[in-house]
Amino acid sequence: MGQVASGQYEAEVFSFAKFARHAFFTQVNRWLVEHLGIEEGWSVVDLACGPGAVTELILQLKKSGQGLIYAVDQSLTELNKARQRIASKLVQFVCGSAEQLSRLVPKVDAVVFCNAIHLIEDKRGVLEEIFKVLRPGGVLGFNTTFFHGAYPEGTASFYKLWVLRAMQRLRSQGVAVIRQAKATAMQWLSPQEFTSLLESVGFRNIQVFTMTVDLPVESLEDISEFSMFIEGALPGVPLPVASQALKEGVRAAAQERGISSLPRNWLQVIARVPA
Repeated sequence: MGQVASGQYEAEVFSFAKFARHAFFTQVNRWLVEHLGIEEGWSVVDLACGPGAVTELILQLKKSGQGLIYAVDQSLTELNKARQRIASKLVQFVCGSAEQLSRLVPKVDAVVFCNAIHLIEDKRGVLEEIFKVLRPGGVLGFNTTFFHGAYPEGTASFYKLWVLRAMQRLRSQGVAVIRQAKATAMQWLSPQEFTSLLESVGFRNIQVFTMTVDLPVESLEDISEFSMFIEGALPGVPLPVASQALKEGVRAAAQERGISSLPRNWLQVIARVPA
């Protein structure tokens, strides 16, 4: 399989789409979208739109058919899934990265950035790009469950057990596992660090909320099929092998703990550009 074909295969197979189908995922994203105060005629960027789940939520607010939505993602595979899911003249699909945002879209009234900021290495640079494209008084909303404070009390040890069981399975197959420094997908910030970063870029009226939802074990198996999560949890291990080990590991950990779901905190952040 050639390099391009291999990349397309991995993007298709190791996608975020299965995890995004769970009800709790819609719940946390709908809460954010509905609390941004998006008005009928506003233009909105859905940054890192993935398969279009959040784009749909934004579109539901636009009953009058006014105001464009720019669905932006750097993966053509994910954009194609979003196109298949959404047929609306109000949505324009744009291929590109968050780091290039000001060169991809015009000035807008709101940017929605769901479940992806933890994947960004240069968070300040991306927030500066978002600040550039927002009009005066514009609003940014982002969320993540990969932050310092994501684990409700008593749950952190489960994740350690999960990765331990996955690593044991890999070693039993003769796969070498080297635990390196945290990968980009595991570079977490605290709510206070996010607030300070936003303020340093120029955002004001920053509101920070935490929501707790229950993750069924099935959803943890599904996130084990997402390439960026796999690379963060087991860096350096081939995706198919690491994915299978993570799925087996989470099932084993859940059975040992006797659980079918696990509480998890989601960080919800809303910030505005001064008018």
